[in-house]
Amino acid sequence: MSRKQFIHVMYNLYEVGGNTGELEKLVALCKEHSEDQHIFMFSPSSSSLEPYFELLTLAQSQDERVWSTLDRLVEQEYEKFSELSDAQLCISVIGDQFKSFEDMLRTVWTLETSFPAMERFVQTLAFSWLIPMVQAMLAAEGLRVSTFPGGVRSMETAIAKDNYRGIKDKISVHLTEHIDVLLMEGNRFSQDGRNLTDRSASTLAAAMEINSLTLWNPSSFLMTSTQNYVATASVIDALSYAEFTELSYFGCSLVQPRDLLRAMKKKVPLYLRSFQDIHHPGTCISKTSTSSRERPAKGFSAVEHIALMNIEGAGMAGVPGVASQLFSALRQAGLSVVFISQASSEHSICIAVAESQWESAYDVIHTTFKDEMQRGLIEAVHVEPDCAIVAAVGQQMAGCPGIATRFFGALSKANINVKAIAQGSSEQNISAVVGQEDAKAAIRALHSGFFLSNQTLSVGIIGPGLIGGTLLEQIGQEQARLREEIGVDIRIRGIMDTEKMLLSHGGITCSTWKKSFDTEGVPTSMNDFIDHIDAHEFPHPVIIDCTSADVIAMSYLQWIQRGIHIITPNKKGGTSPLDYYKQLMASSRQKQKHFLYETTVGAGLPIIGTLKDLIQTGDRVKKIEGIFSGTLSYLFWRFNGEIPFSQLVLEAKELGFTEPDPRDDLSGMDIVRKTVILAREAGAEVELREVDVASLVPEPLRDIPLDQFLERIGEMDAPLQKLYDEAHAKGTRLRYVGTYDKSGGCSVALKQFPLDHPFSGTKGTDNIIAFTTERYNEQPLVIQGPGAGPEVTAGGIFADLLRLGSFLGPRI
Repeated sequence: MSRKQFIHVMYNLYEVGGNTGELEKLVALCKEHSEDQHIFMFSPSSSSLEPYFELLTLAQSQDERVWSTLDRLVEQEYEKFSELSDAQLCISVIGDQFKSFEDMLRTVWTLETSFPAMERFVQTLAFSWLIPMVQAMLAAEGLRVSTFPGGVRSMETAIAKDNYRGIKDKISVHLTEHIDVLLMEGNRFSQDGRNLTDRSASTLAAAMEINSLTLWNPSSFLMTSTQNYVATASVIDALSYAEFTELSYFGCSLVQPRDLLRAMKKKVPLYLRSFQDIHHPGTCISKTSTSSRERPAKGFSAVEHIALMNIEGAGMAGVPGVASQLFSALRQAGLSVVFISQASSEHSICIAVAESQWESAYDVIHTTFKDEMQRGLIEAVHVEPDCAIVAAVGQQMAGCPGIATRFFGALSKANINVKAIAQGSSEQNISAVVGQEDAKAAIRALHSGFFLSNQTLSVGIIGPGLIGGTLLEQIGQEQARLREEIGVDIRIRGIMDTEKMLLSHGGITCSTWKKSFDTEGVPTSMNDFIDHIDAHEFPHPVIIDCTSADVIAMSYLQWIQRGIHIITPNKKGGTSPLDYYKQLMASSRQKQKHFLYETTVGAGLPIIGTLKDLIQTGDRVKKIEGIFSGTLSYLFWRFNGEIPFSQLVLEAKELGFTEPDPRDDLSGMDIVRKTVILAREAGAEVELREVDVASLVPEPLRDIPLDQFLERIGEMDAPLQKLYDEAHAKGTRLRYVGTYDKSGGCSVALKQFPLDHPFSGTKGTDNIIAFTTERYNEQPLVIQGPGAGPEVTAGGIFADLLRLGSFLGPRI
């Protein structure tokens, strides 16, 4: 049974030859597939040979620096290979070749001129030591290696004539059944500087009907977009020949399809791989794309710095040959048209040319249609420079409804104006002309619109304290499941506190965020943070504010207007001045950006959501009453008249149930904010200052330092003991509640409730709320449960985040 045969083209041999790590990768590749036969063609790199061509120039001008420069290059090459196991052999080979090169330089010095043969020698200089070194290294690993004398150039005539029989005969002499690896030099450069090795490898692959042809790049894979445009671009795993041709036309410069035509005609599978990772399969290019994750669009690219030209005139409509005359004239002038679009009315023809050629094209058009313009048949030629063409390419786009909608919808969301549109009849490409300044943003928007789920969230968390840290832990535990099962892709792209921030393009790993935040965090910049979260390549930016800061809440309106969703337990936004609050809610509706604040009242309890549902289904709220503070719920649950109230406060402080200053709880202001939030949700126009609040802190203790308050806290006991005794005598219990009454406004106070009232039965830190509405009139709708703690609050924020994902559309 014959062995499988593969051709590999190694680009930039000098980078490979000059890096022992790359040579070791090549050896590992051969060892891993030793059961097959491999042909390695080493492609020259013009840039890496520049120092040697400079030596020719120095010698030709009899510049004395030529000899010191030569010595330095020799030492550099010796040093590169000194650590190889076959270092002495390599150094000996290099030394022999440099001796020949030195002799040639002395000839150039004497004659003060160089010849084409000398330049060809420089082009192949590195081959003369690279191939023997690779041969020695492979042989040392037990592989049977042969070399092809003269390289591809010895077959140039056969290759040029497509003499497949002649090619096979020449190769078979050196690639017998017992040979594992055949090494050969690649081709030279064409007169226009194009590397001809790909073309030769393609012909060789077609002649031998090879199993595959792999083109190895030293550092780059073929990506869904240029990574300096889209940081989240990924490797394209499969393309059809047609898709590959389209992508190459629109800026994919790794290889040129015209050089690979012979292999493609023979249906030879092509692979674009990278020595960056020899185990990565790279991109497979075949007659029919066989991607494991088939998508309508495979990649996005741009042709930049073009000029858009529009030829208009009513006299063009229905006149045969106008387009033919235009393109013939441009072709004869050597001008390439990179984009064509024509309206069905034939009133205008829109073309795009390289920006450097638009003036020449303009002159050609005016000369060609001089008579038509004088007669008014062609009215004007408009030129718009500083443009770029962006394109989406994919075989599966053909016949797929909604592709154009997704394409132009993505550009629209990014506020990018489209100047012209073109789509081929094969439907494998959609192109649009945009402003040059919008090219990068357009590619990012398209990449996001096609490759990211419509529920991909770019999340920034402000305030990674107890609640924020717990939220990150909860998200990390469920992130993969949510992405796989329901399509919600949560990317934590930024974390920020008052001092520093951590930013990530693809997403911060939640399990290690603390370590990354400490070691990689940079000084906080709110503008940079928001700009990063609101990235064009992500469809839905989200800010989660886990602080209680006024200044953050007063930025919500600006963020909503910018197009950012907001989720928060911070009550300052919902209780901000009424004018600001109205603008915030109106902008949220107008911009269709969500402001979710369920956790501002009752932590993880579904209080605000329930109230919204009641109102949106037509119910009318009469009264809202509730115990909204877990701290005060706990204190009055424990307060039985036997233990002084002040002692209970100090115990609660030790347990971490109160704020650092217990007066923040005892003043009732937290409940005031929650009551106002619910009242506004019910339609009341109420300000914080309008709420009648009965603070539990006696007047003399309200403004003194904390340590003095704690010393004098016993002064609270007598008034509260008296209230308890009165309630106990009536058979009632004391509870601190916030109330919104449609007829009486808002109040916060300590009230008495019968023993059979739901509020009297609360335990621990429970929150409880009662909605009295037209539907729930005789018996209020009651919601009860834990209303405090980092776990339940973070869980409520997480629920809001998932709720946002569901609002944004179905899984795609």
